Amino acid sequence: MKGNEYEKWLSYKDLSDRWRVPVQTLRIWVMMRKLRAVKLGRHVRFALSYIISIEEAGGLACS
Repeated sequence: MKGNEYEKWLSYKDLSDRWRVPVQTLRIWVMMRKLRAVKLGRHVRFALSYIISIEEAGGLACS
């Protein structure tokens, strides 16, 4: 991740809408450690810069 103090964070729902995959699929990918998430209290978030890097690399299989 980039060291941006103003990092934007996505929830499961945000990422689900962005990638058009079910939230449950994202949860499975996190459990399988295919997708990196950060736990903030009881909330799980994804750094937007990390998500963009995956998209630019062509997807999870390529990152």
